[in-house]
Amino acid sequence: MIRRARMRALKEGQIQTVRVEIFDSNARDAVERFQDYGLASNPVDGQGLAVECDGHVVVLRMDRLAERPQLAAHEVSVWHKDGHRITLTDGKKIIVDCDEYIVNAKTKAAFNTPLIEAPSAIIQAKNVQGSEGGTFGGVDSVTHAHDGVQRGNDQSGGPVK
Repeated sequence: MIRRARMRALKEGQIQTVRVEIFDSNARDAVERFQDYGLASNPVDGQGLAVECDGHVVVLRMDRLAERPQLAAHEVSVWHKDGHRITLTDGKKIIVDCDEYIVNAKTKAAFNTPLIEAPSAIIQAKNVQGSEGGTFGGVDSVTHAHDGVQRGNDQSGGPVK
């Protein structure tokens, strides 16, 4: 039998377990909570779906209805109670909402795109060797020479003479 139930006191581990309260008179401790491959979460008390068969109970889902984002048709979202989330939308668009976005890449981070936009400054952090600067368009931002620099543009788009 599949029933909606209250889930409490989730215990993290190789296999998560949770207290399942189907009715006031029917509660079980240390019920296994299944998770899909590639997705891990550790929710707090909430609602869920419990499957009971031949005296055994397994939790298939848990949900925090009050915190779940409202999505448009066909959208998919990974979300957190604090409001940050990753949403897959129509038009092959991925939207990331967060206060800080950190990428930990051991060898390289690549952006294969014709355009990168930033509404304000881009700050160059220390490079791998620990010195300031970096390479932009094949030019070292610290050691490059300023030979041949021309002053501004005139109305025709050429250099000012």
